[in-house]
Amino acid sequence: MQKFIVIIFSLCFLYKPVSSQDIKKENLLGKPWNDNDGNFINAHGAGILHFGDVYYMFGEIKKGRTRLVPGQNWEDYRVPAGGISCYSSKDLLTWKFEGVALASVTGDSLSDLDTGRVIERPKVIFNEVTKKFVMWMHIDKEDYSYARTGVAVSEKPEGPYKYLGSFRPNGQESRDMTIFKDEDGKAYLIYASENNNTIHVCQLSDDYLSPLNNFTRILIDQRREAPAIFKHKGKYYLITSLCSGWSPNAALYSIADSMTGKWENMGNPCIGPGAETTFEAQSSFVLPVKGETDSYIFLADKWNKTDLPDSRYLWLPLHISDNKVEIKNNWQDEDYHWETNNELIIDSIGVLPYTILQYSVNIKVNDSVLKGHTYIKFYDKSNRELLAYKTNPISSQTFVESGIYTEAPPYTKYAKIGIASDSLNSGSLYADSLRVQLNIGEPPEKHLPECNLDEYMKYFWNSDTIYNETILMYSKSGMPAMGKLLFKPDHIISVKSYDLKSQFHIGKDYFVQGNSIIRSAHSKMTFRTDSSFNLHQDLAWYNLQSQWIVVTYTHHDKWAGPIPFFKGDRLPLLMTKLKAKLPVKIIGYGMSITRGQDVSSYVNLSPYMPTYLDLFVRQLGKNYNHHKIELVNAGLPGALVSWGATYAEKYINPIHPDIVIIDFGMNDFWRYTPEEYKGYIQTIINKVKTENPKTEFLLISNMDFDPSYILDTDKFKSFYTANMKGYNKILQQLESSGIVNLDMTTLSDTIYLRKKAKDCISNPLHPNDYLARWYAQSLTAILSR
Repeated sequence: MQKFIVIIFSLCFLYKPVSSQDIKKENLLGKPWNDNDGNFINAHGAGILHFGDVYYMFGEIKKGRTRLVPGQNWEDYRVPAGGISCYSSKDLLTWKFEGVALASVTGDSLSDLDTGRVIERPKVIFNEVTKKFVMWMHIDKEDYSYARTGVAVSEKPEGPYKYLGSFRPNGQESRDMTIFKDEDGKAYLIYASENNNTIHVCQLSDDYLSPLNNFTRILIDQRREAPAIFKHKGKYYLITSLCSGWSPNAALYSIADSMTGKWENMGNPCIGPGAETTFEAQSSFVLPVKGETDSYIFLADKWNKTDLPDSRYLWLPLHISDNKVEIKNNWQDEDYHWETNNELIIDSIGVLPYTILQYSVNIKVNDSVLKGHTYIKFYDKSNRELLAYKTNPISSQTFVESGIYTEAPPYTKYAKIGIASDSLNSGSLYADSLRVQLNIGEPPEKHLPECNLDEYMKYFWNSDTIYNETILMYSKSGMPAMGKLLFKPDHIISVKSYDLKSQFHIGKDYFVQGNSIIRSAHSKMTFRTDSSFNLHQDLAWYNLQSQWIVVTYTHHDKWAGPIPFFKGDRLPLLMTKLKAKLPVKIIGYGMSITRGQDVSSYVNLSPYMPTYLDLFVRQLGKNYNHHKIELVNAGLPGALVSWGATYAEKYINPIHPDIVIIDFGMNDFWRYTPEEYKGYIQTIINKVKTENPKTEFLLISNMDFDPSYILDTDKFKSFYTANMKGYNKILQQLESSGIVNLDMTTLSDTIYLRKKAKDCISNPLHPNDYLARWYAQSLTAILSR
């Protein structure tokens, strides 16, 4: 059997009264846990009552076959309701089965306690006035539509309990719940309500049998469940779980000065590998250790959704320092391990569709015959696996980094990252130092454009006014810096900095000569010199972001280059929908240029111009007075066309698009010949057409890279340039009914001859705002008369 080891370097202990020699940590970390009679402890969603010198544990009895309730939009796995069990212990380690505290009934479909119902998360408190033990629980139907709390009482802590009935507190839905008894004897019901979107807190009557006629809404619209509450040094602490069905997620703890006061979210209390899934568990209860002011035990359930009776338990120490809660999955400075036959999930994270992410983890094996890999798997809201990636196998006996960079497929809700064995040989696979990056490349906040988008979409080739054309002011051999405009200006309207915040003045900052703007000696215009680029070695990479000036001017010159023209007659299905104003779905499938990398909104700089796809879809809607055009941007920076062909059915088909804009090439010319490239493009088309026969395609011949990017001394230069030109020819040849081409290769080459490449690109491979507008305008022209 392989062992999967997550290394955690830190000290902690479970709780002080019990020595480490007595604790069987494997029981508390998910192994089977038996009672004094050798039977598996069956007490799920548990709560503990400390009465006298005895701890009483109450939990759901799960037995029988697990089944999936039909007709649900989530994985509603259920077993017959088994009632509530009770166990007793004086040391929290050895447990005696006290019997069934609250029994279920069979064959009475109208009863709350029927085996066809749901009886969950029992919690018991003692009422000093009535001398009754009061049990509260979640009562529901198997589809979770009932949403009630039930209450029962007993003269003895172990029961049996008399069931008094169920209700919705103050008429509000109540699902996952807990109860809390304060030091002043007041008791509170805490429950997930409002379709599990908000937690309610409600004080109970003096006899603890009913709620008072008011409640407080907390954690509003945060979709929290599985509440576990405790009090420490006058403050109240609440741990909850996100609603994700049976799948684990990151815990959250919140603090308040009073039960019905304002609750402040403090983040995930869990620390270390597995923290983002609460160590593959869900909160149930927090137990203060009697006689120890700072010792608490965090109780959680490790649900096995397809075999619920085999669900296990996770008990961990909980520490508080300066109001900060910490739960660590380690023990006495030992390395924890989980044993499994095939894999270990070490993290689970919420992920939105088409999020770009990357993870890395160090792994090694203890035997050279053993091989292991890391993986990431994406799931939807119903916990269905959508897509899985795995790394190449590793057999190193020293730690090596392993990981994957990719994007989430459509309908993703969360992802799991783990390690697995590629070998049947015995041995151990070790993992350490998991690192996860989400939303790579996305700005921390989205700004509204600070440029006029209507002006930006005036066609360059037939407009007498050019708005904010970019120029890199460039000095050669110590001469004044200058740059060329696309046309000879009749009148300069404005010359500004790229962010549009600084204005430059003719005579003071620049003068005009033909179609050139020449920088004055003492101008504050940004500029570059030829010496700032290494002309003798591979230019490799440069970043011109925000170093251009932008010029708005009028002209009467005619554009002599290629003109994008209407091709809508070759896309009849799309045109029919546009004209009829029926809903239209467009997906952009490609690489970094597709995603919008290096346009100003992407790098979060003024003027925050949107991506070329956003500009295009916006203008298409205006041209057709159409308000139901949906855009999905599935561009993955760095993606190869081979990746696109491999996963087309995963990223495109679930969307059922009307048109797919395919935009690959800039990462491919290093390796793939035109014929190879054609095969991959054809595979994408074929895979999409198999499931979506009415989908049409717009193929983009990629803009050319900076001609000076690859030096003449590079022996592969002719191979690279031939590939790029060859891709353009291939895509033009693929044009037919339902498939059209936009030739950005020829357009960009023509523009580079009239200006220079660095006027138009942020770096050798990405357009700046100006060239991205050529993309957007050209796409619009192809679909608009």
